[in-house]
Amino acid sequence: MNSLQACFIRVEVKKREFVSRIDLAIEMVKRGVPVVIGSCYNSEEILELGIDKGYLFGKCAQTVTLDFFKPLLEHGWTFGALDEEGLLPDNLEFFAAERFSSISADTYKDVFFFGDEQKKTFEKIFGPRDSFIVSGNPRTDMWQAKCYNLYDRLKHDIKKKYGNFVLLPLNFTNYTNNSYEIISSDEDLQLNYKTLTEKAEFIFDNFCKLAERFANEEKIKVVIRPHPSDDLQTIKKLMVKHGVKSNLVECVATNDIFPWISAARILFHNCCTTSLEAGFSGTPVVTYAPSNMSLLDNSEVNNLFPVAHSYEDALAFLTNSENNVSSDFKDRVVNWKSLSLENSGNTASFIANKILQRNKFEPLQNLKIHNRIDFKRLKYEVKAKIKKLIGRHQNQVYLDKFPRTSIEEVKNIVHHICKYRGYNEQFKINSINSRLFSITP
Repeated sequence: MNSLQACFIRVEVKKREFVSRIDLAIEMVKRGVPVVIGSCYNSEEILELGIDKGYLFGKCAQTVTLDFFKPLLEHGWTFGALDEEGLLPDNLEFFAAERFSSISADTYKDVFFFGDEQKKTFEKIFGPRDSFIVSGNPRTDMWQAKCYNLYDRLKHDIKKKYGNFVLLPLNFTNYTNNSYEIISSDEDLQLNYKTLTEKAEFIFDNFCKLAERFANEEKIKVVIRPHPSDDLQTIKKLMVKHGVKSNLVECVATNDIFPWISAARILFHNCCTTSLEAGFSGTPVVTYAPSNMSLLDNSEVNNLFPVAHSYEDALAFLTNSENNVSSDFKDRVVNWKSLSLENSGNTASFIANKILQRNKFEPLQNLKIHNRIDFKRLKYEVKAKIKKLIGRHQNQVYLDKFPRTSIEEVKNIVHHICKYRGYNEQFKINSINSRLFSITP
């Protein structure tokens, strides 16, 4: 078995994954493994650090990732992944076949799943694999720990500005981001996409109507939160198109979602993982399913919370929100086969242990770390601004998934997690560029 020198933890969506991935990075470094964490644009950025053979820990185990990082495979790197998208698919078997492959199954050394249901489905399609491991997700630990108190001050500032506001997270990208349109000769796939798009538009329209009525009739502020794949200005235009006029309704995409969740009076969702984050952290959650419409046919997450089918239902839950309308959420989620809580509180530690048990590491003593001018980022930012001028927003949306980040921000996250867990180890943290960082013993 070839020895591995370091671990690269790839982060795609900073607002959703960065804190929990740093949690994993800390556990790897505690075990003596140097970590590079963040977003990169090609394999060369990683190979330039002097890592001949490393361990890439990514989001999901897609074949496209293998293609993108083929040079790392050619250098003898080992790949592992944590499934981030399999919690709320419309059809788990379709998701597994579409997002995974036999090549992925043969290449990825470790594939960690949210729960038993995902593992069972993958085994049904690709056969039993030693690499398929149910771990849960470090994000649930982060939610339960109230994000390690990282956002206490920001939560206070939000509450001061918005008061007892209602939060509406969006999860309707089939309608709100039409750049994801599927081009396929498969008629079933085309029909599925068309149906999902129509449902997304219907529910988005009803969310806008709900926000407008809350604002006009209850005089309460409503914050609409775009999905990470949405363009903020596009969402604002769609809100106007769907009847939002009140100044009490705002669309806000700043900061991580957590301080907005924890500051909100109540959250209304439809098939959105943000509902789980709120449920674990103690914010009241209601599923808003107008005309009994669920975005996804597999709507188990909707049923973890009380359901409102009309404005009158939603108003009743808003009025009684102080009674915590989702008080039985934790009892329900324990029995949810799609999300394992067996390693609750220590999921990152469990994953780190599994990686080291299943892979041999001889850690590199000196990474070639020096802060560099991020010319690639500058190039993509200029390109995104030019395309935005002609109405094409997707390049900017992609950049916004992992915005420029300071080393002070990374150090602050590490500090809060270590303080929460009672760790006394000192870690060396360096900036490689505005989106890549090293954490070493």
